[in-house]
Amino acid sequence: MSGSARHPFVTIRVSPEQLELAQLKLWELGATGLEERDETTIVGEPTRGDVVVIAAFDDEAVARRALDEVRGEYQAELVYVADQNWATEWRRGFGAQRIGRRILLHPSWEPVEAAPNDVVLTIDPENAFGSGDHETTRLVLRFLDKRVGGGERVLDVGCGSGILSIAAIRLGAASSVAIDIEDDAVVVAEHNAELNGVASAVTASTRPLEDIDGEYDLVLANIETRVLVHMANELQGRMAPGAALILSGILRAERDELLVAYASMRLEELLEEGQWCACLLRRGGA
Repeated sequence: MSGSARHPFVTIRVSPEQLELAQLKLWELGATGLEERDETTIVGEPTRGDVVVIAAFDDEAVARRALDEVRGEYQAELVYVADQNWATEWRRGFGAQRIGRRILLHPSWEPVEAAPNDVVLTIDPENAFGSGDHETTRLVLRFLDKRVGGGERVLDVGCGSGILSIAAIRLGAASSVAIDIEDDAVVVAEHNAELNGVASAVTASTRPLEDIDGEYDLVLANIETRVLVHMANELQGRMAPGAALILSGILRAERDELLVAYASMRLEELLEEGQWCACLLRRGGA
């Protein structure tokens, strides 16, 4: 076994109520793929109905940092598996799916048959959040499917894989400025923009929000509530007259906290899926 490659995995044990938030955290910590298993798969006799999440990482140092982050909240350990192509193994969890009236989302390795009115998005998440597999992303896509009318200028804060920017452009928006704090996310977003033929309309970078100039017709942010609360002034400051602000990454239990932070705005529409919700806000009186 001395010549065998070892592939690092972080496994965590969570209650069903903790599952979605734990999965989101692992993606944000650099996981390249997640697998969810019933506890009986691991220990045979479940103790309390827990779920085991297995997170694959390309790099051992990243896996160890993720372990340090999560083991204060969850029962977690680092394990290694040898002699398998885990660089592509994570793909098993992703397939084609329909979202809203028009969006047909698929990874590049999964062929699809599109209907005449379908807007096809080809998204490879790699190690960036935003495959369409998570409720928070799907909620924003549903808003975009209903709300993009054509010609909008879009600001996508925390762009991850670039899925929301690409969807907006494919639905008819004119341009999108996509920003993320992670260099890897920008690389993935640029790759996906190329895959979808919209690279000229999407500008991805790690520029901080405070350095972004101009006003936008659609401002998107799919981030945790605790971050959104502190970004209220900056996000509203990037909105053109009549613009819409679409926020996601909000647990239902956190909705009121979020709305207090954006109290100067009017809640125009709320979408929910599972434990998550997304809000479409406009300036009061707009």
